[in-house]
Amino acid sequence: MHSILAGLLFAFVATAYFMPAMIAQRKMKQEAARIFVLNLLLGWTVTGWMGAFSWAVSSEDTDSRTAANAARWRKAGDYEKRVERSSCSS
Repeated sequence: MHSILAGLLFAFVATAYFMPAMIAQRKMKQEAARIFVLNLLLGWTVTGWMGAFSWAVSSEDTDSRTAANAARWRKAGDYEKRVERSSCSS
Protein backbone atom coordinates (compact mmCIF):
# COMPACT_ATOMS: atom_id res chain seq x y z
CA MET A 1 0.00 0.00 0.00
CA HIS A 2 2.78 2.40 0.92
CA SER A 3 4.68 1.65 -2.27
CA ILE A 4 1.61 2.52 -4.36
CA LEU A 5 1.20 5.84 -2.57
CA ALA A 6 4.92 6.53 -2.91
CA GLY A 7 4.72 5.79 -6.65
CA LEU A 8 1.74 8.09 -7.08
CA LEU A 9 3.47 10.84 -5.12
CA PHE A 10 6.62 10.44 -7.22
CA ALA A 11 4.59 10.62 -10.46
CA PHE A 12 2.82 13.78 -9.27
CA VAL A 13 6.05 15.49 -8.19
CA ALA A 14 7.84 14.55 -11.42
CA THR A 15 4.93 15.87 -13.50
CA ALA A 16 4.84 19.13 -11.55
CA TYR A 17 8.63 19.47 -11.75
CA PHE A 18 8.76 19.05 -15.53
CA MET A 19 5.58 21.02 -16.25
CA PRO A 20 7.50 23.90 -17.94
CA ALA A 21 9.21 21.46 -20.32
CA MET A 22 5.92 19.74 -21.11
CA ILE A 23 4.21 23.07 -21.81
CA ALA A 24 7.06 24.13 -24.13
CA GLN A 25 6.86 20.84 -26.01
CA ARG A 26 3.07 21.08 -26.28
CA LYS A 27 3.29 24.64 -27.62
CA MET A 28 5.92 23.46 -30.14
CA LYS A 29 8.36 26.13 -29.05
CA GLN A 30 11.64 26.25 -30.90
CA GLU A 31 13.51 26.50 -27.58
CA ALA A 32 11.79 23.47 -26.04
CA ALA A 33 15.12 21.66 -25.61
CA ARG A 34 16.70 24.66 -23.90
CA ILE A 35 13.70 25.03 -21.61
CA PHE A 36 14.01 21.33 -20.74
CA VAL A 37 17.70 21.72 -19.87
CA LEU A 38 17.00 24.79 -17.73
CA ASN A 39 14.16 22.93 -16.03
CA LEU A 40 16.31 19.84 -15.49
CA LEU A 41 19.33 21.66 -14.07
CA LEU A 42 17.76 24.58 -12.18
CA GLY A 43 14.15 23.52 -11.73
CA TRP A 44 14.84 22.46 -8.14
CA THR A 45 15.23 26.14 -7.26
CA VAL A 46 12.09 28.20 -7.19
CA THR A 47 13.73 30.85 -9.38
CA GLY A 48 14.86 28.32 -11.97
CA TRP A 49 11.44 26.65 -12.13
CA MET A 50 9.64 29.99 -12.42
CA GLY A 51 12.06 31.11 -15.13
CA ALA A 52 11.50 27.93 -17.14
CA PHE A 53 7.75 28.20 -16.63
CA SER A 54 7.56 31.84 -17.74
CA TRP A 55 9.75 31.06 -20.77
CA ALA A 56 7.50 28.12 -21.67
CA VAL A 57 4.23 30.05 -21.47
CA SER A 58 5.51 33.18 -23.21
CA SER A 59 4.04 33.70 -26.66
CA GLU A 60 7.32 34.85 -28.22
CA ASP A 61 9.07 32.53 -30.67
CA THR A 62 6.12 30.17 -30.93
CA ASP A 63 5.93 28.90 -34.49
CA SER A 64 2.45 29.99 -35.44
CA ARG A 65 2.53 28.07 -38.71
CA THR A 66 2.65 24.60 -37.23
CA ALA A 67 0.36 21.87 -38.49
CA ALA A 68 -1.66 21.82 -35.26
CA ASN A 69 -2.30 25.56 -35.34
CA ALA A 70 -3.10 25.46 -39.06
CA ALA A 71 -5.69 22.76 -38.43
CA ARG A 72 -7.29 24.86 -35.69
CA TRP A 73 -7.36 27.95 -37.92
CA ARG A 74 -8.80 25.99 -40.81
CA LYS A 75 -11.50 24.68 -38.52
CA ALA A 76 -12.22 28.20 -37.30
CA GLY A 77 -12.48 29.45 -40.90
CA ASP A 78 -9.88 32.19 -40.69
CA TYR A 79 -6.83 30.21 -41.84
CA GLU A 80 -6.46 32.05 -45.13
CA LYS A 81 -6.56 35.47 -43.44
CA ARG A 82 -3.81 34.51 -41.00
CA VAL A 83 -1.62 33.01 -43.72
CA GLU A 84 -1.99 36.17 -45.81
CA ARG A 85 -1.10 38.36 -42.84
CA SER A 86 1.96 36.30 -41.93
CA SER A 87 3.23 36.19 -45.54
CA CYS A 88 2.71 39.94 -45.98
CA SER A 89 4.65 40.77 -42.83
CA SER A 90 7.70 38.70 -43.88
